[in-house]
Order: sequence, then C-alpha cells, then structure tokens
Amino acid sequence: MPPTITPPVPKKISVLSAAKPATEIANAVNYKIKGMLTGPSGSGKRMSSTTLPGKLLLLDFDGRKETVAGLSHVETLDCYDSDPKSPKGWMYAEEVRRDVWSSIRKGNLPYEGIIEATLTSMLRYCMNWSLLLDPKRGLGGSPAKQHYMPQMKNVSDHILAMKSLPLHYILTAHLEIIEDEEMGGLKYLPKATGKMRTEIPGWFNECYFCSREKDKEGKLRYYWTTAGTGRWDFLKSTLNQLGKWWEDPIEINFSREIVGFRDLLGRRFPSSIEKKGVSNA
Repeated sequence: MPPTITPPVPKKISVLSAAKPATEIANAVNYKIKGMLTGPSGSGKRMSSTTLPGKLLLLDFDGRKETVAGLSHVETLDCYDSDPKSPKGWMYAEEVRRDVWSSIRKGNLPYEGIIEATLTSMLRYCMNWSLLLDPKRGLGGSPAKQHYMPQMKNVSDHILAMKSLPLHYILTAHLEIIEDEEMGGLKYLPKATGKMRTEIPGWFNECYFCSREKDKEGKLRYYWTTAGTGRWDFLKSTLNQLGKWWEDPIEINFSREIVGFRDLLGRRFPSSIEKKGVSNA
C-alpha cells in the first residue's frame, strides 16, 4: 500500500499578532477628530466645528445653515422639514449615512469631515419617525413610553455609525442641568433622552464646551473649554494628552488662518501644520 500522506496543518496565527505599538496609534496622517461641541445657542458650536481640516459636509437638522454662509470648504445638506411633525428629516439623515458609507467603499467621497447639528433636532425628527411605529399616544397626543426606546436606539446607532467613518466627525449638542443622585448637587450633561445623556460623552475623544463673552472693548470673543471636573466632568480631550499641549480656555478667533481644530492639531503635531494639510487656507 502506498504511504498515507497527511496534509500539513496550517499554523494558526494568534490574534495577538495584530497588536500595534501605542506609538503608532496617533500621528498627523491618521488622526481623526471625533468630537462633540456643547453649549447654549449662539455659543459658536456650528461655526467652530467648521475649523476641521479639509472639505466638510454639514448635515443641518436645525434649518440654520446660514451660519456657515460664505465658507468655501463647507457644503450643506438639509435634514429638516417645514412640518414639525414630519419624520422626513430623520429618514433623509439615514439615507445620507448609507450613501456616505457607500461612497467610502467606492473611494469617491469628496469630504474629509462630517458635522451634524444638532443632537436636539436629530432626536426630535427621530421621535417623529418612532411615532409611526405605534399609534398609541400619551396625553395631548404626546409620545408614549414605547416610543422612546426606538428613538434612543436608532439615534445611538446613527451616531456610532457616523463616528466610525474614517473621517473627522463632530456632533453639536445643547446642555441641560440634571440632579446628581449619587454625589448630590447639579451637573451639566448633553441634552438627550434618558441614559443617552451619560452615554454619549463616552463615545467621543473630544467633548468641549463652547462659550462667548465680551472683552473690555465690547467685542464678542469665542472660547472652548476642553477639560472639566465636578459639574463639567464630561468635558475632555484625548488630543491634549495629559494636558501636555495646551491650557484652557482656547480662544476661537475666526480672523486667524489656523484656528480651532486646525490649531489644536498643529499643537499636538507641530510639524504637520502645513505639510499634512492642517490648514484650510
């Protein structure tokens, strides 16, 4: 009888071989801003989000795209409807999400970053869609209990999918004051539904507070606060690792060529300011 030939067993490759040195995680070439800008209306959230490098797409849920009028590196899409009860804004945003992913797979997406403004309106339009799932209503035609979970799940899935894009991504949000049941007192959190208030900040590397104030000459100046404690403990910046690269507050002076996110990227990666496309000029 001929000898039995046993085929070689392929050597199993350990999943640990995929581990990479931490020194290769962040550099000027591959670093993508994943951030949330919070603050009251008029604090400069939308405008300062456009300081991301490269060509940007703004998904406007508020009907306030005029804020970015004249910016040559920004294009806008309307994700709202004149009917406050319409779900079309949410359905269109989901269509945009699918098209963005499709364009990335095909390699023809013309944008380096996406901005969604704001979370408050996004939640409102998603609730309009959620109301279609069950005809039952609360008092005065308000949403019933069963409408909130679909809203929370779908908005969460949308944000996480957009954040996972190989692009810069900014979500703008308003704030609300809530009672801290564990520690007592009050604290600030993004305005959202239920547990999303505490979960959303954990999804982002950058969580900033936007503010404005008048200087001695009466001129408005805009600022970012990028780290906080106590009432503001959700504020943080991974870009400013261990506070090595800047101190708060960061002035957002739109008269400067390199400002906002382009400024902070330049501080973290000093040699990249011009070579790696940090400037939009």
